[in-house]
Amino acid sequence: MFRLALVIAVTTASTISSASAQKPPPATINPPATVNPPAKPNSPATVKTLAPAGAIKPTGTWNLGTRAGDFIYIAGMRGIDPRTDTLVEGDEARVRQAFLNMKLVAESEGASLRDAVRLVVYLTDMFRFRPLVNKVQSELWGQGPYPPRTIVEVFRLNQDDIVEIEGTFYAKRPQLTAQTQTLYREYLQWRAQQKSGRESKPQPKPQPKPQPPSKPQP
Repeated sequence: MFRLALVIAVTTASTISSASAQKPPPATINPPATVNPPAKPNSPATVKTLAPAGAIKPTGTWNLGTRAGDFIYIAGMRGIDPRTDTLVEGDEARVRQAFLNMKLVAESEGASLRDAVRLVVYLTDMFRFRPLVNKVQSELWGQGPYPPRTIVEVFRLNQDDIVEIEGTFYAKRPQLTAQTQTLYREYLQWRAQQKSGRESKPQPKPQPKPQPPSKPQP
């Protein structure tokens, strides 16, 4: 009896020990918060990000457009009223608003609809909405000439919208003198340092060297 009791006790202790070793650790109640990485400095090649006044506001990891040299690239615009940040009512009105949103961004950089070099139009129903696109374009461009256009039917757009239009425009950038280009690059470098916090003490904004005072005339 004593040996049997001893065997049972040893077996029970071994089972409890094994179960404790296999028990998973308790779940963390408050997981560590995700820290967003710092913003990257602006393009060293001076690609300009566009955010003109009166335009719609981006709601994600994108911007309305960029200028690279003499070309302006505009993101897909939809029929959102920038005053209310909501989709406008009516299919034709929504198509028109998408073109107007694109037009505003282009004009902020000195381009007009006549300066469009390419359009891409996404529709959720080619049969219903392509005639509306043609009608609105004839209103905005008149009798032409019209820019090259690619029109594609897609299964779905954001917010179940019916149309999205992106465009590329040409507007020659004014030429800068060599001195102005140097000052502009120095300013971009200074701004990047301020944003990245690389310096322990903020550096003053570069200023032109003051001229020595002129001597009074005798």
